[in-house]
Amino acid sequence: MKVREKKTYSGKTLEPEFFMITENGRTYTRGTKRKISRAVQKQLNDKNARIKLRRLLDTNFDESGYYCTFTYEDSEMPLSYSDCKKDINNFLKRLRRAMAKLGIDLKYIYVIEIKVSKKTGVARYHLHIVINGGLSRSEIKKIWGKGYIKKVEELQPDEHGFQRLANYFCKEWQNELLPEGRKRYTPSRNLKLPKTPPPKDGVFSARHLEKLCKQRIDDAEFWERRYKGYRFIDAQAVYNQDYGTWHLSLFMRKKE
Repeated sequence: MKVREKKTYSGKTLEPEFFMITENGRTYTRGTKRKISRAVQKQLNDKNARIKLRRLLDTNFDESGYYCTFTYEDSEMPLSYSDCKKDINNFLKRLRRAMAKLGIDLKYIYVIEIKVSKKTGVARYHLHIVINGGLSRSEIKKIWGKGYIKKVEELQPDEHGFQRLANYFCKEWQNELLPEGRKRYTPSRNLKLPKTPPPKDGVFSARHLEKLCKQRIDDAEFWERRYKGYRFIDAQAVYNQDYGTWHLSLFMRKKE
């Protein structure tokens, strides 16, 4: 068995992966030969979706952008999910026009939150949105124009990039009040995708990969020598008993 090295670049984040492949270049499944339950498959899908969202955030946004939470005054509260979507689309049009005057192309990712008021039993809608920088906080607040503004704050990635923000967005995926068939989140069409160069095969042997997983997994100095200019954050090694294969994932951030 040979080992393949795959790298994903998402803004300041680098995620190298090492996994075993067959002699003809086919990959072994990271799962199991046994049939897994729907619940386990759902957890896996949600995990992959969180990773995908975090990579999209890391690639397109930085400290110059904003994370905003908007809601409505009672008199402005939409009566349905579709009405809320119309409000958001109009809000985005106003944002886009304002940023275009500055020569900036609006980028965003948003999710809609629905909560039922304990007092009235009425569904209340909230907008959680990430946008790129350009406008001031006061300008963004004025453009919303529908009432309560819970927060407009500068984005603050940590050593894991925007993972915490991606996890927060993910909380609303399970909301039973949201209509079926909706997207997990809504991104603008102009977002860049993470970069994944062609993988390298045969970087070392399967035995060497096993040694790395057992002896070098937390060796920051070793990994930082291999990936110069990046700081080691953490790593995870998974052993697949069905195939006798290892999968090693690293998480690194560009040094300032």
